[in-house]
Amino acid sequence: MKMLRFRSPSVSSLAQEVQCTVRLLDDSEISCSIQRDTKGQFLLDHVCNQYSLLEKDYFGIRYVDPEKQRHWLDPSKPVVKQMKCQQAYTMCFRVKFYPQEPIKIKEELTSEPSEQIV
Repeated sequence: MKMLRFRSPSVSSLAQEVQCTVRLLDDSEISCSIQRDTKGQFLLDHVCNQYSLLEKDYFGIRYVDPEKQRHWLDPSKPVVKQMKCQQAYTMCFRVKFYPQEPIKIKEELTSEPSEQIV
């Protein structure tokens, strides 16, 4: 399990941070501390960078609300505002879109399963 801390340069208070865990495609996890104003796109970019994915449009981060409904994390909104009433910020990195013509995928890492992405 990897522990990362994402900090905005303008805010240094630990009281402004929340803990979250992102479960990856291979069931490993990334635990991180994020600022209250960290947007979903920042978290998605970080996870995609872990896999060196360039075609990020096919992937997303999903969470389950207290009513057991699944939602995709909106990249343009702060993570904290989307998961407002949850104590544990646990999310999953998932395939969001499957292309109609997989042959047109440009990156080999995206189109072919590897040991990292299964």
